[in-house]
Amino acid sequence: MKRFITWKEGGAVSLLKSKKQPPEPKLKERILTNQKPPETIIGLTEKEVTLRIQEHKVNRQEKNLGRSVLQIIKDNSFNLFNLINLLLALLLIFTGHLKNSFFFFVAVVNTCIGIYQEIRAKQTVDKLSILAQTHVVALRNQAFVSISQEEIVLDDVLFVETGDQILADSIVLSSEGLELDESLLTGEADSVEKKVENQVMSGSFVTAGSGYIKVTAVGEDNYVNTLTKEAKSEKKAPSELMRILNTLIKFLTIAIVPIGLLLFYSQYQTTHSFNSALLSMTASMISMIPEGLILLTSVAFAVGAANLAKKRTLIQSMPCIETLARVDTICLDKTGTITDGSLTLKEILPIKEQLDFTQILAEMMHTLPDTNATAQAIRCAYPLEQKKWTSEEMVPFSSFRKWSGATFTDHGTFILGAPEFVLSTIEPLLQQQIVLHSQKGYRVMLLAHTTETLNGPELPKQLDPYALLIIEDSIRENAVDTFSYFAKEDVTLKVISGDNPLTVSTIAQNAGILGAKNYVDLSTIPEDADLKQLVEEKTVFGRVTPAQKRSLIRALKENNHTTCMTGDGVNDVLALKEADVSVAMASGSDASRAVADVVLLDSDFSAMIHVLKEGRRVINNIERVASMYLVKTIYTILLSILFIFVNMHYPFEPIQLSPINSFTIGIPSFFLALAPNYHRVKGDFLHNILRISVPAALTVVTSIIILQLANQNFALGTDITSTMCVLLTGFTGFHVLIRVSDPLTVRRKQMVVLLFIAFISTFLLFGNFFELSSLLNRSVFFYLPLALGIRSIFNYISVIVAYLVHFFETTTWFTHHKKH
Repeated sequence: MKRFITWKEGGAVSLLKSKKQPPEPKLKERILTNQKPPETIIGLTEKEVTLRIQEHKVNRQEKNLGRSVLQIIKDNSFNLFNLINLLLALLLIFTGHLKNSFFFFVAVVNTCIGIYQEIRAKQTVDKLSILAQTHVVALRNQAFVSISQEEIVLDDVLFVETGDQILADSIVLSSEGLELDESLLTGEADSVEKKVENQVMSGSFVTAGSGYIKVTAVGEDNYVNTLTKEAKSEKKAPSELMRILNTLIKFLTIAIVPIGLLLFYSQYQTTHSFNSALLSMTASMISMIPEGLILLTSVAFAVGAANLAKKRTLIQSMPCIETLARVDTICLDKTGTITDGSLTLKEILPIKEQLDFTQILAEMMHTLPDTNATAQAIRCAYPLEQKKWTSEEMVPFSSFRKWSGATFTDHGTFILGAPEFVLSTIEPLLQQQIVLHSQKGYRVMLLAHTTETLNGPELPKQLDPYALLIIEDSIRENAVDTFSYFAKEDVTLKVISGDNPLTVSTIAQNAGILGAKNYVDLSTIPEDADLKQLVEEKTVFGRVTPAQKRSLIRALKENNHTTCMTGDGVNDVLALKEADVSVAMASGSDASRAVADVVLLDSDFSAMIHVLKEGRRVINNIERVASMYLVKTIYTILLSILFIFVNMHYPFEPIQLSPINSFTIGIPSFFLALAPNYHRVKGDFLHNILRISVPAALTVVTSIIILQLANQNFALGTDITSTMCVLLTGFTGFHVLIRVSDPLTVRRKQMVVLLFIAFISTFLLFGNFFELSSLLNRSVFFYLPLALGIRSIFNYISVIVAYLVHFFETTTWFTHHKKH
C-alpha cells in the first residue's frame, strides 16, 4: 500500500517503495496477444495476400549488405591481376616454359583457399543476420500477425509505433499522435506530424505515437531497397585501409603493363634472346602484384565478422571492422547501456494533496501510446483496472519535446515529462527536491495539470505541478568491469543522455566511468553553439536532443577523434548516422538497427569488448601482412625501372620467385592474418607498413646491385648471380617476417624455423626444379658477408628513411598541405 506525502520547509516524508515487477510488454506485443483490430480498419484476406504474392507484388529486399557467394567468387577470381597472371602463364606455356608457369598454380590454390574461408565466414554471419531481421505487425483476416519485412505485400495494413521503421511507402489510415522523422529523406531532423490520408515514405522512422498505415508501394517501387545503404554511404568515407589498397591497385594498374613491356624491350636488347626477355618480364610483372594482400584483406574482414557472429554480434558494414580498431571515443546512452533498461517507479512525491495519482497515471498510460521504458514502468506500477475517464486529446512522448500529455473530459489536461521542460520556472523548494533525488541517481519526472485543452504538440502555458515521480534505474552487473577495460585501453567514454545531467552523472560515477563528475546540461546550450571545446572538457551530457547528439559526435570528429556511438532508440538515429561506427542494441528500435554498422544481438554493451578486440586484431594483422607483401612490390618496381636503363641481365626468373613468395610471404601471411593481436592501433596505416617495407625493399635492391657489380668484375656467371639474388632476397624476407611476427611466441618461432629450413632445402634438394645453381663454391665469399650484414644494412637504411620522412613532414609545404 502506498502513502503519499507533501513537503514543507522541514523536508519531505519518505514513501514506501513499490514492488518491482516484470516490465509490461510493448504496445506491439500487447496488440499481437490480446487486442482486436478496430472495426474501421480492414486488412487483406489470406486469398488477397496469396494473389499479390503470385503477382510478385512483394516487398523483396536485398538479402545481405555483404557480398553474395557468386560475388565473392567473381571478385576474387575475375580481376585484372588474375587476368595478367593467366595471360603470362599461357604465354610461358606456349613458348615452352611450362615449369616457369608454376606461379599461376600457386595463385589458383591461394585464391581457392581464400574463397573457401570467405564463404564459410559469410555463412556464419548470414545465420546470425536472420535473428536481426525486422518484423512488423500486419492485419490479415482481421487478426494481427507478425511478418518479416520481405513478407509485406501491396495493400497490406500495418501497425506502427514509436521506434518502428517505415519499410514501404504507405498512406495513414489512423493516427494516435503519429509523428515521423524523415531526416533520411529530407535532411530535416524535426518530427513531422502525420494525420489520416497523409503519405509516409520508406526511409522514415516513427518518433512518437502509433497508427495504422496501408502499403502503397513495395520492392523497387519505393525507397526501402536503398535506405540502409544510403544511410551508411551518407556518413561513411572509404576506410583508410581500403583507400590505400585502392590507390595501390590504381597505381599498379597504370604502371604494371608499360613497365613490363619496357623491361622486355631492354632485356631483349641486352640478351638478344626472346625467351630470356620474356622470363624477365614475367618475373617482374607477377612480383609487382600484391595479389595475396588483396585476397587476405577480404578474408580477414570476413573472418572477423564471423568471429563476432559467434559472439552474437552482427556486422552490417564490413569496413567498420577496420574503423572499430581505431575508435578512441565511445559515446553511449545511459538507459540500456550503463543500466539494464528495467525501470522501477520507486515513489511519488505529491505536491497537491488529496489526489488519486493511481487513477491519473493509469488513465494517462492507457490513453497514451508511449512504449518507452518510463511509460512501461508506470504501467507496471499502475495497471488500469477499469477505465473511468473519457480522453479528448493526447500528445505522445517525443525525445524532441521530452513530455507527453492527455486531456480528459471534466478532469482537464495532465502533462508528464522532464521538470525543466514542463515548467518554465521551477520554485526553489521543488528544485531542491529534484536535485536531491537526481544526486542519488534517480530519474525525476514531473506530473503537471492545467484546465486548458491540448492543441497539438504545444505545451499549455498555465501548468500547476502536481507530483514528482521518482524512477529507479538499475546499473548492469558487468558495467564496472566493462568500463574499466575501456579505460585501460585508452578509450574515452562519453555519456550522452536525454535525462537530467545530475542523474546521469551519478549513475555514470557509480558505474566507474572516468570523469563522470564533469557534466553539462545541453538544454542550456544554444543549438548552434561551437561544441568542440565542450566535448573535450565534459564527460556527461544531459538533456540532449537528437540534433544535439549529432552535433556532439560531429564536434568530436572535428577534434580528430574516431567515434563510436551506441544507441537503441529512434532518438539516436541522427547520432548513429554521424558517428564513424554505430552500434545498436537488438532490443531497441527498428530505426537504430537499420542505420547501425553493428548490432548487439544480446543487447549487452559488454560485447563491445569483443568488438573492439576483433577490430584491432584485423587491422593489426593486415598491417603485418601488408608490410610483407609490399616489400616484394616495391623492390620489384625499383629493380624493373633500374634494369630498364642498365645493360644487365634481370636477376630473377618466375620459377625462382616461388620459394621467396611461398616461404617468406604466402604461407606465413595466412597464419599471421588470423592470429590474436589486440594491441591498440597506433599511427598512420600507410606510415606503419612503409616503415618496414621501404627499408626492406631498399635492402634487397642494394644487395642485388652489389651482386651484379660483383658478377661484372669477377665473372661469377649469370646463373650463380641469380641464385645469390634469390638467397639474399629470401634472407631479407625472413628478417621482415621476424620483425612483423613480434612478439615471437613459441609457435611463431617454430613457424619461422620450419619455413627457413624449407627455404634452404629448395637450394639443397630442389635446385634443378627451381633453376637454382649450387652456391658451394667461391660465390660464398660474396653472398655470405651480405647475408650476415643484411640486418645492419636494413637498420642503417631504416634510420636514413626515418630521418628523411621526419624532415619532409616538418617542412612548411608538407604541414600546409596536410592541414588542408
